[in-house]
Amino acid sequence: MISLFLMILFVILCFKITGVIFKVIGSLFGWIFGIIGWLVLAGLAVTVFSLAVIAVPIILIVGIAALIVAAAS
Repeated sequence: MISLFLMILFVILCFKITGVIFKVIGSLFGWIFGIIGWLVLAGLAVTVFSLAVIAVPIILIVGIAALIVAAAS
């Protein structure tokens, strides 16, 4: 009878330990994947911003040239 009681306690203990381990590992994976996601978003933002820094002056120059040509004709 005592062995059955010890077995039940051991199974409960194993379930509790497994739950704690899964919670810790899940939190770590969440942090890691979250950091990777933010890095991807930051890379996209830097790419778009740098393209805008290059493209906006070119668009402005072409627009000014078009206004000058339109005013001269």
